[in-house]
Amino acid sequence: MRTIEIQESTFKRLQQHARPLVDTADTVIARALDALASTVQNVPDDPTFEPPATPTDTMWFTADDPLPDLKHTRLLAARVNGRTVKANWNNLLRHLLLIWMEKSGDLDELRRRCPVNVAAGARDDAGYVHLPQAGISYQGANANAAATGTVALAKDLGAALDLDFQWRPKPQAKHPGRRARLSLAPSATRD
Repeated sequence: MRTIEIQESTFKRLQQHARPLVDTADTVIARALDALASTVQNVPDDPTFEPPATPTDTMWFTADDPLPDLKHTRLLAARVNGRTVKANWNNLLRHLLLIWMEKSGDLDELRRRCPVNVAAGARDDAGYVHLPQAGISYQGANANAAATGTVALAKDLGAALDLDFQWRPKPQAKHPGRRARLSLAPSATRD
């Protein structure tokens, strides 16, 4: 067995890929090396060919970075405070809205902090989705608006947030085919 030294920032990235109580640094590194070894070895003669995204090709963002343009993305995995949430931008936003209302219950404050349209009670017009558990409705949002609202609410709640997403392989996408990860460490809530 050998001992290696790595930067603190690299160790934090390593932790983001570890399964709690299962992985060690060695198992995560081995998985990353397996993924690297499985990348395309023989690139076709086509000059427009781009190999598929791999874990080594993943872009990394923190919730303190400006959010990239998320148009034409799909959410691959989402975790809030370590719990998996169904991977869908609007479902993730809905999850944070429910946590916010359960913790605070202050609709006016929610409207000030979240850039997504929220109304009291049940609405089913203009793309609104009713959340009966919270007594509110919110207007469905595109990926950019849903992610902006999600990050704003997670920061206010002091929640940990880990998102894995990928731009679709479309020319209109900001980074066609690329994978990315966005994380927010848990913190004290804002006043």
